[in-house]
Amino acid sequence: MKQLILGGVRSGKSSHAEKVAKQLSSDVIYVATAQAFDDEMKSRILRHQDDRPDHWQLIEEPLDLDKILLTHNQAHKTILIDCLTLWLNNCLHYKVDDWQKIKQNFIQALSHSKANIILVSNEVGFSITPDNALARVFCDEQGWLNQDIAKVCDKVTLTIAGIPLEIKNE
Repeated sequence: MKQLILGGVRSGKSSHAEKVAKQLSSDVIYVATAQAFDDEMKSRILRHQDDRPDHWQLIEEPLDLDKILLTHNQAHKTILIDCLTLWLNNCLHYKVDDWQKIKQNFIQALSHSKANIILVSNEVGFSITPDNALARVFCDEQGWLNQDIAKVCDKVTLTIAGIPLEIKNE
């Protein structure tokens, strides 16, 4: 099963993803894409770490998510990736020229994976159109990424105010 969990900032998407992961398995691989460049981000990361079980395996990977899926491609595995928004940010920052190839490699690995995969991503399309070109490119790419991921997922859930709303279940 592949599941995409979308939502805005503080919508409850990560909490819901962790709940789903706990229901699927006690043996979860948590893939964190965040990087702590400032104190505020360090605080966010610590909050997330405190919320999840200590026995979950942690892999910190800001860029090469396809390699994680290829390495842990067993049906009994449960992988939670939090989050695709920071992954996109990292890819655009470090490898902007390769983004489309990176995205396609990830979607291909996701499509062929036998593992249970839970993906967390921000829904940025409810906001106003940003006033600068870089932010508009980011929002466009995030929207297209979410659409492409949703196509290959069995289930898509939107979280709003801590309430999960199932919008796709195949």
